Amino acid sequence: MKGITLAAIGYFIIAFVTIILIIGIIGTKVSPSIKNFYCSFSRGLRGILPLPEHMKPGLPSYCRFDGNGGIVVVIIEDRDPDIIEYKIAAYCLACWEITGELNKGQDKICYELVLRRDPWDEVKEGDVIKELEKEKFDDIEWKTDDTIISTRSIGIRYNAESKKIEVI
Repeated sequence: MKGITLAAIGYFIIAFVTIILIIGIIGTKVSPSIKNFYCSFSRGLRGILPLPEHMKPGLPSYCRFDGNGGIVVVIIEDRDPDIIEYKIAAYCLACWEITGELNKGQDKICYELVLRRDPWDEVKEGDVIKELEKEKFDDIEWKTDDTIISTRSIGIRYNAESKKIEVI
């Protein structure tokens, strides 16, 4: 009888170690799924609890920003290139705060900046990067034209694989 019990415990330990190894190997891709499941479960649980809002348990910080997953559209009416460069840099930092800093592990388009009017002068990639360097931020990739000279739409996106903010 003891032999059967010890064998069962041994199989259980082997199975447990195997599961941990599998999760460890594919953990970087499973982690976002687990976080999404946990956030959805927590929101659902909060919704059905018969408690006043102020008494319900809070959500972890990585769940608070999921929202509806939509893109925030920002209209920029300014024509001054310095102000436009500053706003692009500010929205890059804001995207980093809600995605990269929390290490969400998923790509996300945070903002669409719409320039309604032609800038007076060129809006340059280098000037936006200088604004970001003032804040000690260098995790950015510029994937659009080096200069912006007309009305257009600019995307601010987090790339989870490279862990950088992209201006597209």
